[in-house]
Amino acid sequence: MILHLTNSATWIEAQQQGSITAPSLAAEGFIHCSTEHQMRDVANKYYRGATNMVLVHIDPAALTSPLKWEPPAHIDGSPSLPDEPLFPHIYGVINLEAVIRIIDFPLNPDGSFDLPAQLTAFSITLINQVPHHHQEAAELSCEAWKHDFPEDTTQTYLDMFTATGTYANRFVEVFAALNQADELLGLATLVDDDELPGATEPGPWLAAVFVVPEARKLGVGSALVDHVVSRSRELGYAEMFLYT
Repeated sequence: MILHLTNSATWIEAQQQGSITAPSLAAEGFIHCSTEHQMRDVANKYYRGATNMVLVHIDPAALTSPLKWEPPAHIDGSPSLPDEPLFPHIYGVINLEAVIRIIDFPLNPDGSFDLPAQLTAFSITLINQVPHHHQEAAELSCEAWKHDFPEDTTQTYLDMFTATGTYANRFVEVFAALNQADELLGLATLVDDDELPGATEPGPWLAAVFVVPEARKLGVGSALVDHVVSRSRELGYAEMFLYT
């Protein structure tokens, strides 16, 4: 999910002008944005105590200006560090057609920010901990990946979901994203050897990332990917691979 932090007055002005701009566009050549996982820290570092702030949720596919993922350009001028994550930078104005929604971003009493409920409305868990979702997840997976694995059946995925840590002598963990109503939103897998066509790397692999259509563009896929990457690091892997 790509978010731009601004204030309500700027948003009102943008609706009159037909696009969103920011002082950084003239000063640095781009508009600063963040993902939902980066925004809280950015807001608390640079905008603590600021009032009337809003988050602009942006559809990157609808942008008319170039979007680049780059090392952070710190507002205070401090250099980026080698291990810092990449941030989305928009090299031009944000056209209103790319605005999915505006989210109020109120202050806490102490002047700090927390992510709004709209951005924390789902959780990620190992799928073997939610067996009541196995059948739906297996059917979705079988349909989504049948072009790569035509021999797999629903039972193939059911067997994998119930395995803990290993499946068919391989390490595998499948993660599910669930909303507050306990509905399945998406899936992602961490596996040591995904046996994909033409893939010779030993792994681990980030594989089988899938989000149900009605939950797309809400940050579910990004959260699943980030969770798998974090889990891979927790297990001691120095690198991982993605099959596309």
